[in-house]
Amino acid sequence: MTTRIHTFVTTGLVALTIAGTAFATASQAEARNNFGRGLVAGLAGAVVGGALLANSHHAPVYGVPAYGAAPYGPPPMAYGPPLPVAHYPTCHVVWQQNAWGDMYRARVCD
Repeated sequence: MTTRIHTFVTTGLVALTIAGTAFATASQAEARNNFGRGLVAGLAGAVVGGALLANSHHAPVYGVPAYGAAPYGPPPMAYGPPLPVAHYPTCHVVWQQNAWGDMYRARVCD
């Protein structure tokens, strides 16, 4: 049943798209500014097509909760030795001198 509905909707949208392009396009000699009408037609087609596609994919499911069950009680305890605390080195910049007497900055970390 759903495949027939999808096929019908798809066929209808293709037919409307082809008819709309044939109707909206003008020849070279009849070219005029139709931006407003094209914008309205595009928005209307998007709304109708979106409504048709949105309603066709969602079938009602009965007996299934719409949300997950929340766990009851405190979180489980983790037994064992405590985790080590990460030691982050402290760094600072100092001036160093090479063998020729040129100064440069160096980063020193503890």
